[in-house]
Amino acid sequence: MPIIAKMTLVANNIPAMVTYYNAVLDAGFEPIPGAPDGFHRGQIAGIETLLCPNHIAQVEAKQNRQQFDFIVDDITLTMHTALDTGAQIIEAIREQDGIQTASVYDPDGNSMVFIQKVTSSEEAI
Repeated sequence: MPIIAKMTLVANNIPAMVTYYNAVLDAGFEPIPGAPDGFHRGQIAGIETLLCPNHIAQVEAKQNRQQFDFIVDDITLTMHTALDTGAQIIEAIREQDGIQTASVYDPDGNSMVFIQKVTSSEEAI
């Protein structure tokens, strides 16, 4: 089975994206020594991730071409952190069939979904 060795996120607003992904997904983005301004390295969901400035990559996309769904431990905290660091809400937290979901646009306008399985003690509340 293939595995993802590395992914690259191209961004227009590098400072906002670094703040957002470090806070929401604990990416640990750090500037890459010796690389052109704006390049950062970190990890998202255990995958080595490169953050690349769009003025270098020159990607012309009106919307993101991929969407990631992230399983999180605390969807409420994740949504608050996302919104506090520049995300815009697409869909508020909702529950169906024992799963809570919510979605946002990150500071660059890429959509993402957060998912949390509801435990039986949470269902009783």
